[in-house]
Amino acid sequence: MWIARLGEEVNGTIHPFRLVTLQDLEGYEIRVVMNLYDVSAEAIAGMYRTRWQVELFFRWIKQHLNVKRLFGTTPNAVYGQMYASLIAYALIQWLYSYTRPVFSTISKIVFLRKLWLGQLPTEWLLRIYQFLHEECHRSLL
Repeated sequence: MWIARLGEEVNGTIHPFRLVTLQDLEGYEIRVVMNLYDVSAEAIAGMYRTRWQVELFFRWIKQHLNVKRLFGTTPNAVYGQMYASLIAYALIQWLYSYTRPVFSTISKIVFLRKLWLGQLPTEWLLRIYQFLHEECHRSLL
């Protein structure tokens, strides 16, 4: 454990910081600067891993749910946007996985892009509508 001040003497920090060196699961060295002095290095490593998982989760949300920014800041607004995005993602996943045998030559990314832009060929759209109609009819029976 090292104690250090950040910056230069003229415009540096007033309070010292703690420098903790950690190793990730692959053996890479990670240095973390913080102001927690009464927490063990193992606990800090656990916090860092947990925080990293949260960062990965939000990256997944941005990439897969197409949520680049939140429309509201209240809990209800955030939950509503997340639930709507998850439902849309699940429906598109379901549609792609069940219609994939028909469109085996197209990747999911291309499928999504063409679906969102309305550029799917007409015969594919007819197959999708037919599939959805059959699934809805089957679920009602």
